[in-house]
Amino acid sequence: MRLTLGYQVLIAAILGVASGLFFGPFCKAFEPIGEIYFTLFQMVALPYIAISLIHGLGSMTPTTGKRLALAGWPFWMMLWGIIFAVVFALSLMIPHAMFTTIEAGRDQGRELAKNFLSYLVPNNPLYDFMNNIIPAIAAIGLIFGIALMHLKAKEPILSLCERGTQLIEVILLWLALISPIAIFSRLAVVFGTLSFEEVYSLGFYVVGFIAATLLLTIWVLPVLLSSFTSFTFREALTVIKNICLLPFATGMTTLALPYIIQYMKKLKKKHHVGDPHFEGTSQTILPICYSFGQIGNCMVLFFILFLSFYFRHPFNGWEKALISLFMLPMSIGTSMSSTNAVNFLIDQLHFPPGSIEMFKQATAVTLNFQALVSAASIFTFMVLVLGAYYGSLKIRLRFLSTHLAAMVLFSGVAIAIVDKTLHLQDTFHGRYTGLTIRDVIHNPVHAEILTQVPAREPVSGDPFARILEKGILRVGYSLVDIPFSYLNSKGELVGYDIAYAYELARDLDCTLQFIPIDYDHFDEQIENGVFDIAMSAIAMDKERIKFMNFTVPYEEENVVLVVPTKKWEKYMDLTQLEANKNLTITTYQILLSTAKRHFPQSTIIEFTATQQDQEMGPLLNGGADAGLWMQLQAFAWSLSHPEFVAIDYEGQLGKIYFAYPVSLQSRQWIEFLDHWLSLKEQSGFKDKMTRYWLKGEDVQEHPPRWSVIRNVFHLVK
Repeated sequence: MRLTLGYQVLIAAILGVASGLFFGPFCKAFEPIGEIYFTLFQMVALPYIAISLIHGLGSMTPTTGKRLALAGWPFWMMLWGIIFAVVFALSLMIPHAMFTTIEAGRDQGRELAKNFLSYLVPNNPLYDFMNNIIPAIAAIGLIFGIALMHLKAKEPILSLCERGTQLIEVILLWLALISPIAIFSRLAVVFGTLSFEEVYSLGFYVVGFIAATLLLTIWVLPVLLSSFTSFTFREALTVIKNICLLPFATGMTTLALPYIIQYMKKLKKKHHVGDPHFEGTSQTILPICYSFGQIGNCMVLFFILFLSFYFRHPFNGWEKALISLFMLPMSIGTSMSSTNAVNFLIDQLHFPPGSIEMFKQATAVTLNFQALVSAASIFTFMVLVLGAYYGSLKIRLRFLSTHLAAMVLFSGVAIAIVDKTLHLQDTFHGRYTGLTIRDVIHNPVHAEILTQVPAREPVSGDPFARILEKGILRVGYSLVDIPFSYLNSKGELVGYDIAYAYELARDLDCTLQFIPIDYDHFDEQIENGVFDIAMSAIAMDKERIKFMNFTVPYEEENVVLVVPTKKWEKYMDLTQLEANKNLTITTYQILLSTAKRHFPQSTIIEFTATQQDQEMGPLLNGGADAGLWMQLQAFAWSLSHPEFVAIDYEGQLGKIYFAYPVSLQSRQWIEFLDHWLSLKEQSGFKDKMTRYWLKGEDVQEHPPRWSVIRNVFHLVK
């Protein structure tokens, strides 16, 4: 007995999940099969959007088009209002996004609006098709369809478009028949390569996404149908289940179209048997409902709002409204085309590059649910538009109001419970406290960490020969320079510069001795050879270079202003700040000249490194309005003090260059260090340290993903 397509899809899905869990990363061999299939699907889905819109709109008369528009727009607004309400209800459970660093010269709302127009307007149709720019493709269909609507001799064009849609529908049918193969390969790859840790970090987004789409599909949309049409709730739920099964299993909403067409024929026999135009009207508006009724695609807005919290990238009210407005045209198209919209928003909103990989990981789980609610909304939209067009709608106000009240009550209780019980953490939580030297330095050399400066006679001359002879490298350090030199949560001395110290000692075949820096006598420590090199975010300045030698700079940073988060908007205009006579700015000695040059009218308070260790006392106790600092240190400090934020004026306050100081007599030593730093950059060591310590990226090599064949049966290594 031949199995129906639904059962084939179900079996393929089960086998795909089982294969992924059993074989793990080996299932990546199936990836080309899925890529070929979904490329073929995209190849026909994109032209279908444009051609079907041209045919659907063009086959109407202007009068009919106006009637359908008047009948359909209230329900279109209703559906999109519902999905926006759901998304923003979910966003209420997300903690308010905190700031990290604000770039004073950037207006991301203005940038987004400007670039969105070029994304939406179809100035080059060929480019739009080649790059899957769905809004522009839909705009092409709308423009040509409305123009065709007003032509008189349009039958040849309509016939061509009709044949085109029929051709694409045949191809879609073929793709549906082989969809079990694609589903098996996709799920095998997903469950074989999916990072459980990544999905866990996105757990709230994934669970919230699934819960919202299920709520919409099995409750909200059936209630809409049964409130405005002759459907009972049970009948509406049954029809939606039958239409959405294959799209849910495959993640492709287009596969709902044959089932919707089939049900429209049943609807004609039941309610419109005497109307010869019903079937033609339904087929006319189907592509329009398909293009504009997929509310599930708008769920990607939830991902953007989640990223806002996760990466501490807050939006103001204007930006949030703008992004929401732009989601309407960006949600046109198939469920799989949502990646293009997310790519665009991530790029325009300047989220970290890894954000799109996070979306792809989450989509492996959420795509099918997105297709589920989109297929249900297409059908709901179409039935409501037809009912309004034919005047057959009857509002069951009591039924609707009862369920609406129940939904509001349910949502309120759910939000309150989640808000009280769930404590979400963003990617910056504990960003530096958990970092260790052993994550990036394999078998680090032995190190002695002194807390007091040892008593010894001053040493002069070049230390290079002495280091090699005694096998001990003495490094000056401090504990106040996160992320360059500090104590982690285990009390270990760690940081970017500390890692460089371990690497330098290993390359010299030495042990390490860390000696604390006394900044009040720093030049004397260097001159008297208390340590051979200082490695703790030491900035070069015109005074220090008189008393010590510096290697080539290894890092540069903008000078920034640290201000209270609640008042950040007052500090965005640097020109006004420089002329302000009522400001009190705290900074430390190396930035005093910068502070006096840029803020000559302000009161400048100097704090020492010891006071910095006490967390910028003048700023915390209200003795200063702002603090002048280096960008990374200000960023790290604001993570533990979210009531303050750093404002970066794009280098207008100057830059600070970090380098490693040694004594003036250390000519051979400084020459070696310069060559050594160059080699570390060429070998990729610097890039690795930058990504780990400064950018917070995971650079460790992880074992292959868990699988039954590897971790249970131990058949492979």
